[in-house]
Amino acid sequence: MVAGMGLVLLCLIWAAVEFVEFNRRSGDLRDAQQHSNRVYLKRMIDDVMETIAFERHRTEARVEASLRGRVDEAEAIIGNLLKTQQGKSRAELESIVRETLRPIRFNNGRGYYFAFDLNGIEKLFPLRPQLEGTNMLGQTGARGEFVVYDMLQLVQKNGGGLYRYYWAQPGKPGNDHLKFAYVRLIPDLNWVVGTGEYVEDMEADIKAELLERIGHMRFDQDGYIFVSQWDGLSLVGSLKGTNSLQSPHQGVRDGTIQLIATAKAGSGLVTYSMTDFKGGSVEKTSYVAGIPDWQWFVGAGMTHDRTEAEITRQRQILVQGLGIKAVMALLATILIGVVALLIMRRTSRRTAMDAQILTRAMAEAADSPHPIDTTALRFAEHHGFALSANQLIIRRQQVEKQLLDRTAQLEQTNADLERFAYVASHDLQEPLRTIGLFLQLLKRRVGDTLDAESREYIDFAVGGADRMRNNIQGLLAYSRSTHHGDERVQTDMDALLARVIGDLSATIAATGAHIEAAALPVLRINPDQMSALFQNLISNALRYRHPEQTPEVKISAVSRGDGVWEFAVADNGIGVPDDYRTAIFEPFRRFHPPGMEGGSGIGLALCRRVVEAHDGKIWVDADASGSTFRFTING
Repeated sequence: MVAGMGLVLLCLIWAAVEFVEFNRRSGDLRDAQQHSNRVYLKRMIDDVMETIAFERHRTEARVEASLRGRVDEAEAIIGNLLKTQQGKSRAELESIVRETLRPIRFNNGRGYYFAFDLNGIEKLFPLRPQLEGTNMLGQTGARGEFVVYDMLQLVQKNGGGLYRYYWAQPGKPGNDHLKFAYVRLIPDLNWVVGTGEYVEDMEADIKAELLERIGHMRFDQDGYIFVSQWDGLSLVGSLKGTNSLQSPHQGVRDGTIQLIATAKAGSGLVTYSMTDFKGGSVEKTSYVAGIPDWQWFVGAGMTHDRTEAEITRQRQILVQGLGIKAVMALLATILIGVVALLIMRRTSRRTAMDAQILTRAMAEAADSPHPIDTTALRFAEHHGFALSANQLIIRRQQVEKQLLDRTAQLEQTNADLERFAYVASHDLQEPLRTIGLFLQLLKRRVGDTLDAESREYIDFAVGGADRMRNNIQGLLAYSRSTHHGDERVQTDMDALLARVIGDLSATIAATGAHIEAAALPVLRINPDQMSALFQNLISNALRYRHPEQTPEVKISAVSRGDGVWEFAVADNGIGVPDDYRTAIFEPFRRFHPPGMEGGSGIGLALCRRVVEAHDGKIWVDADASGSTFRFTING
């Protein structure tokens, strides 16, 4: 009962909200309708403006085609006269042709033919016959162009064509009117025959054609395009032939003023009041665009009463159907509620079962990546999820297998490389020992008979063999540097450093070096590797000592937190140039000044390998006072 009353109340609220919402949306509907109308009007006027622009753009082409056609007619007339008047003298033929062409008019009486010979002598000039027989080569247009001379040049070059110039126009003030002329050589007479047309006259014809076409345009039942001049005279539209600025209706005059102002600014929308056919006033919105060269504005508009009528009609439909919809919605809600309750109960149980299956399967897949059994799942979404999860599980199995295979390959490769390095170093050292031994025996046996240079050559060879043996031993040490990388034990770093210093006591005593060590921590490390690390760094500090200073080496360590310690081995030696501070940690990359004995190039590479095996990094800071090698250890 309570549920039924709640549903009825819900339906009533829904009906009330629907009605209120419609009233609230009326403004939006009105704005949307007006926006649609404005877009439509703009598109209509844009199409008209494009048509006008197209016709204006092809004015010159139309003029040329028209003039060429007239000259074709003149040439045909002349050809026929010459054919039918054979036997006449040249003077008689010229007179016949002249008098035949003289009265011909076209283009509403504006067009006529003119002619002159190749010397520039005027042969035909219907408007000014007194100039016939006059040399016109010096005749100039309004802008100083030699009209007849230029036409002769055009004929001599191309046989004829279109020529533009500025000339006086009958019935209009001034002489600076653009005119097109088309001329052609008539070889049988050696005459140049042509005709012309003023652009203003052609534009007038184009305007008339456009106004005729625009006057027949209609849209949206009773919509039309209107065209008026900037002085208010209507050229096309319901007020055609009248001046809107002189209308007895103030609203018409004000609207026209707004339209003209908007057109002069370019284009835009104007809302104004107009008088309808019943004598009443209606609001109207028009889109108008201006044509400054012609002082025209073109527009189209729609009244607002149609929008209001549409909103009123929709409101009546809503009110009439709201009650029926409310009752139907109530019944449908009750039915849907019952059905939904049954479906939800059934779906909930099935969803819970699928969730249990997926949860259990995912938990098992975390430990043992076996595909999920999808046959027990009831929902397509769960089935799709399980298939995606199975793809991930299969991919994981593939990746794990590839990783195991790759790991095994790398382990085998590393073992092979280590065996190769050991065998190569062992096999190479033996010949080197033999070379060095026999060279020394040679020196002892025949050394007294050799000159100093020969003994020096033997010393160089012995030294080279020793250096090669040292390089091989260094390579062997580098290849074995991390062989026992996982054998880490808790180690007192102070005790480890003391043993290293003891091992280097002879070198320290020989160089007079002073070793200073701060308190070091107890870390879980590989003692052998760490001993090699300290031994190489201290040995380098002693080897590359400053020639004028007593060697000093300082070892210290600071905690960075999270079990990471930063160690520093500082010396007052010759330092390391900026360009070598990265390269010296690569195998066989050495730096030592001329005259100073260098190492094998393996020591610092071994140091970096040991540090990286302990999840750390190593770098060097250097200046004029010496070098400081720093490295981090995660112990």
